[in-house]
Amino acid sequence: MTYHPIRRAGRVTVAVAAAALLALTASACATGPTSRKDVCGKYDSLDDRIGTGVVFGDPVFWAAGDLGDVAGRYEGPEDLSADADRLDKISDSDRTSLLELSNATQSIAALCGHPLGLGGAFPGQ
Repeated sequence: MTYHPIRRAGRVTVAVAAAALLALTASACATGPTSRKDVCGKYDSLDDRIGTGVVFGDPVFWAAGDLGDVAGRYEGPEDLSADADRLDKISDSDRTSLLELSNATQSIAALCGHPLGLGGAFPGQ
């Protein structure tokens, strides 16, 4: 039997890459319940990505998708499932507007205490 160090190194590299991919996938696909703090944190993150009425760029759609995911897993007394569904549709699209985002986050806005686009106007919320 002949020892092939390059083959062994290749297997180790593949194993390490597979483990890293598994860890990344597991951390990116959170499935547990979320709290008001989690929802409002993602809501504020979306709010930060919206300019002065201007909505553009992938970060807005990523933030909308993240918020939709967290809102869909929220287990508080408020029902955020309709907002989660609308945000999911927005995140899969290629254009939106501040009005559409505001309409899609009405229940979340009520939960977090401020309308979309005015997060900085209400300190301490």
